[in-house]
Amino acid sequence: MALGVILFTLLAYGLAVFLWLREHAPTYIVALLSAHVAALLSPFWQALYGFSYNPTMAAVYRLHIDERLQSLTRLQEYALPQPVFFGAWLSLLPALVVFYLYRHRWWFPTYVTNILTFSLFVAYHLLLELIIQRQGWLLYLGNVLLPLGVPQQLLSALMSGLLSLGVLAALLLTRRYSLTSLLWIVLPIPFALSLLVYGLLGAPLYTALLLQAQSWAGAIGLLGTLGLVFSGVHIIAGSLSRPADWRQLA
Repeated sequence: MALGVILFTLLAYGLAVFLWLREHAPTYIVALLSAHVAALLSPFWQALYGFSYNPTMAAVYRLHIDERLQSLTRLQEYALPQPVFFGAWLSLLPALVVFYLYRHRWWFPTYVTNILTFSLFVAYHLLLELIIQRQGWLLYLGNVLLPLGVPQQLLSALMSGLLSLGVLAALLLTRRYSLTSLLWIVLPIPFALSLLVYGLLGAPLYTALLLQAQSWAGAIGLLGTLGLVFSGVHIIAGSLSRPADWRQLA
């Protein structure tokens, strides 16, 4: 499994280098590198959202957190598996594909196309997560249904779709930048967006879940998180569709 992920990762980097030389655009390879940086936060999201990876996979590093379970305290371990780290570029693949289409004038950032693109991002992340879960690499520790009967996989896909849309916006707005500028600006963006989307926008939900609040409080937390996610989608889609942004992207 790990060998296959590494081989596909090498192919992805090879294609990124090819596009860099052909289109004089180092954006592709910088974006791939940024995905690995953002993946370092995975153990924290596992602790907050109640999922883990197959413990038999070799880990890049492990995070130990003291958790309270009723009146007992236990030391819980969360790991970043090597296949997850090496294959992190898959999370940004849709954004890179749309970025490539834009460079060749096959995609244009209007509000409608941005919303449709977000929908495709959500479908991609949902499919990717279902495949990983069916392979036994991903396990949800608690109930797979959130308050109001919302599947955890759907919420994860929505948040990942927002992150992909944010990365796409950053790639479009920096597409003329030099390699040095991209390393300073684009490389940390997925990391920062992960903190924003999973850490801040998801706070209403995971706070209620961690505190084991009553069902009505969990429902309010879920609605709050969903509202923040869709507000973020609206803001990014609207920003990229403004005439000023068109002139900058042209």
